[in-house]
Amino acid sequence: MNYPREEIRFMEISQPKIPFAGCFTTNLESQINSKLVFVGLPDDQQSSYLRGCAQAPNRIREAYDGYSHNSTTDSGIDLSETVVDLGDWLPESGGHLTVESYYQKARSLFLAGKIPFFAGGDHAVTIPIGKALDALEQPIHIVQIDAHPDIYPEMGGSVYSHACVASRLLEYNHIASITQIGIRTMNRVQKEVVDKFSDRLHLFPARELSEKLPSLSHIPMGAPVYLTIDLDGLDPAFAPGVSHPVPGGLSSRQVLNLIQQGHWRLVGMDVVELNPDRDVNNLTAILAGRLLHEGMGYAQSGIITA
Repeated sequence: MNYPREEIRFMEISQPKIPFAGCFTTNLESQINSKLVFVGLPDDQQSSYLRGCAQAPNRIREAYDGYSHNSTTDSGIDLSETVVDLGDWLPESGGHLTVESYYQKARSLFLAGKIPFFAGGDHAVTIPIGKALDALEQPIHIVQIDAHPDIYPEMGGSVYSHACVASRLLEYNHIASITQIGIRTMNRVQKEVVDKFSDRLHLFPARELSEKLPSLSHIPMGAPVYLTIDLDGLDPAFAPGVSHPVPGGLSSRQVLNLIQQGHWRLVGMDVVELNPDRDVNNLTAILAGRLLHEGMGYAQSGIITA
């Protein structure tokens, strides 16, 4: 049947959105067997400045859609209908309860052999995820992209603040090391904690980084790594939609290259601190989707060659 041009245009516009570049699967068998899972963590209760990050997971799904973007990663891995979207894990009524809820749910994913990709939420969501890595029963290395070291002992009376992430992770015996890249807000209080944990904490301040990021040779070849990316680790020119923009950060190309050129086994990843209220034309939301997509591709290539 031949439709008038105006009606065809209407039909195209009214098609449902294709979330996350068409990577999500609705096939029951794929949902059971796929190792790659996506989870939204819409919690910003621990933000110290602005709220808004709780809106991020759905914004990432929608902005990184299957019209403007396709399911093949920058490195050439096609993830069409290979990722299971587990929806959003809603926060509980308080910080401690949310930590425990996220810990138990994330631990169940690791025990099931899944490789989870989390969309925050503020950076505090990484605390229970990092704790849940104990399910893997091996030393885990954390690679953190961030403008802030997040190493305050507490912030505003909360030990679960997004400003305390690294401090909490360093308390877990299964965390072998934390590598922080792009730091540019270190103060005296944080420096004291950094010095205390100098044997397990490796810092690469933004001012010391060239176009090519360091190879992180202190992480053993093939070691299990969890990657956490606070979007304010990138320069505001690339990621304007954050609550704490700090000039002088990393480029999107630098971070993509870091993911693609890793020499480790990726056991999970999160991208946090997108604040849609501060974004410009969804640029930061799309970047968040792209970073997660590339991480999924890296993990999938490891599954294929294993």
